[in-house]
Amino acid sequence: MHSADQKDKKAYLTIEDIAALAGVSKSTVSRVLNNSGFVSDATRKKVMRVVSSHHYVPNGFARDLGRTTTKSIGIFVGDISNQYFSEILAGAEAVISRSAYFPFICLVSNARREEFYIREMLKRRVSGVLFASTGIYNPDMITQLLQTTSAISIQTDIPGIPYIDCDNLGGTYRIIQHLISLGHERIAFINSFGETSVLEHRYQGYCNALSDHGISLNPQYVRRADRTSNGYQAVIDLLNLPEPPTAIHCCNDHIAMSAYQALRSRGISIPHQISLTGFDALSPTLLMEPQLTTVSQPLHKMGTTAAEMLIAKIEASQPLPDPSSPILFPTEILLRGSTAPPSVIL
Repeated sequence: MHSADQKDKKAYLTIEDIAALAGVSKSTVSRVLNNSGFVSDATRKKVMRVVSSHHYVPNGFARDLGRTTTKSIGIFVGDISNQYFSEILAGAEAVISRSAYFPFICLVSNARREEFYIREMLKRRVSGVLFASTGIYNPDMITQLLQTTSAISIQTDIPGIPYIDCDNLGGTYRIIQHLISLGHERIAFINSFGETSVLEHRYQGYCNALSDHGISLNPQYVRRADRTSNGYQAVIDLLNLPEPPTAIHCCNDHIAMSAYQALRSRGISIPHQISLTGFDALSPTLLMEPQLTTVSQPLHKMGTTAAEMLIAKIEASQPLPDPSSPILFPTEILLRGSTAPPSVIL
């Protein structure tokens, strides 16, 4: 015996169902739905009455099966709970949604999720793929995917595809230079976990700034955040040094927010005892007291630009930028309240 829910549940109609209900052939229904070929007004009205009364929605995926590609773009992105990722995603998704393409958002957090999404992209024959600051876990499968579709990258290391980034080295150099101009010499650097060109360039900017101003690199001041504490423990370790730093630069604002909590937990005054800086200019840092001095990069613009370039490539066969020459967006130093001259020896 069927329950009320089962009885009331509406099944999806097929073209065969519509043809049977309207008393016409499947080809006639197809001509009506696709607005192609001759169909009398009376027959058209009869078919559309069935379509309207049963709220028929065409199966776009089935309709696309005969095409070489479907009108869709896959966006591989990391953890969108971090505003860094969501800003890039928002820019890309806005452009794709305004176009004739459907965005498939793929949240890649590990190798299994990435493999699942790659298989889906191959199955659906997507028109293009945008890699938005995500790790790569299955390079061989990525290579297979790129053989059949156009792709562009935002801060993701994939050999052979066009690359969009910001001036990571220059932005870090200038914010370290700002700390040096205030009188800091004991400047720590907390990098993120993982190995990417973004992290490498930000670390290089730190090293170059110290070197150019005659400050020796102290290996004890270079730390790497772990996935668990996200920089909190790295700051505690720095504070436990015989000579703790007077300034800490974090390679991103996400780590800087953890560093802020660690400093506050030890009763450290920011910036009077330790200056703190970050990179990304995420809006939550405006809620910190004092607000974080940081490097701003145009994440939303980077997302929109990547999507626009990818769609132009798909639709007009316009060449994408040379993979060996990345497009670099400028950065800006936002001077707020978390930096000051060193005044108190810890």
